Amino acid sequence: MNKTTKKILIWTFSIIGIGIIGYIGFVGYVMYTFASGCGMDDGPFNAVLIDQTIISENSEKFELKNNGILILDNRTDSLSPTLTLKENGIVKWTLDTDTRNTKGYESTRIWKISNVTITKNTDPIKLNFAGHWTYGAEAGSMEIEREDGENSFCLSW
Repeated sequence: MNKTTKKILIWTFSIIGIGIIGYIGFVGYVMYTFASGCGMDDGPFNAVLIDQTIISENSEKFELKNNGILILDNRTDSLSPTLTLKENGIVKWTLDTDTRNTKGYESTRIWKISNVTITKNTDPIKLNFAGHWTYGAEAGSMEIEREDGENSFCLSW
């Protein structure tokens, strides 16, 4: 094999090797992104625990197992929606879903949650919804620990 052919083969295999390593790295990054947090969606956001608020007449109630009721209140003022868990008639916690509480989303705002579907009504509580926020109406999903209100939610374009 002459010298020129040898150089061409070395360069060709080097470029192919770099391409394969880059491709494996890209696939690994995509797999990591989809497996952690919200994937390529917005979030994860965390609703924060707040003191119990007055629940408006327009609130929606969703039956849960073990005498639980999840109450969604899309407040009519400039505040974000709240979720309240009542068990046996006693308020366990209230969550404020304001997206501004999450680092990197301080300039965003969520003002309405609609089309709620409870996908798991035990522990943790899981729900799907439409979130109306700064970037339009997007599909959302949320998981809430029933005991302490620990949660995270994502909004998907």
